[in-house]
Amino acid sequence: MLGPSQRELLHHGGTPATWGNLGLWPAHPDADAADYANACRALALRVGEAAALGPGQTVLSLACGAGDELALWVAAFSVAQATGCEIDPAARALAQQTAGPGCSVTATPPEGLFDAVLCVDAAYHFSPRAAWLAETWARLKPGGRLAFTDLVLDGRRSMLLRGAARLCGVPAGDLCGTATRAAQLLAAGFTAVQHQRLDAEVLDGFAAFAHRQRRHIGRQAWGPGWRRVAITAALIPPCRAAGLGYALWSARKP
Repeated sequence: MLGPSQRELLHHGGTPATWGNLGLWPAHPDADAADYANACRALALRVGEAAALGPGQTVLSLACGAGDELALWVAAFSVAQATGCEIDPAARALAQQTAGPGCSVTATPPEGLFDAVLCVDAAYHFSPRAAWLAETWARLKPGGRLAFTDLVLDGRRSMLLRGAARLCGVPAGDLCGTATRAAQLLAAGFTAVQHQRLDAEVLDGFAAFAHRQRRHIGRQAWGPGWRRVAITAALIPPCRAAGLGYALWSARKP
């Protein structure tokens, strides 16, 4: 018999939802602010704000997971259409089941141009990153905006970081500093390139949450559903010490 899934364990004891990102965590969380769904929603909101989402816009959400963010773009920003792209069949099926008015989900990006392209917490899986940025530029209408979060490397790629990246499915060759990422965005044709560091709020916050949540789920922490969370959380402190950070990026297509 299969045990609880990773998604179920992350949300155990908290607000019912199907979010699946690292979350944006307060420095001193109380019982409500430490809720996983609230933290995931907070990170997605920050990405939507960075993209200056607004009424009537069309939005493409890359790696949209189970679709919670699509409903958020419609409810919080009144966008006209939120299209999610998700390659994971299980997450995509769940998103398709729950998609509300103004939301749709596909396996690959549909044809057409968008007012905004967003990626809440998955851009660090895309490789090569420079090519992805160029492809994203081509998906935007003139004046459209891109907003995404990404890992940042302050310094050199150590053996620790390379090994951790391999374990987490992150292409180590695409890890770089903010100056290099900004140059890639400019080379792709973007203007108004900005970034905000969220190292502590995302990476440290998720590691602390995983430690707390492990106690709440008890014996289930030894099952396969929690394994990936446990590995990620255990790797964050040494990787942070080795120069790993996290940033929110935004840019505009002229």
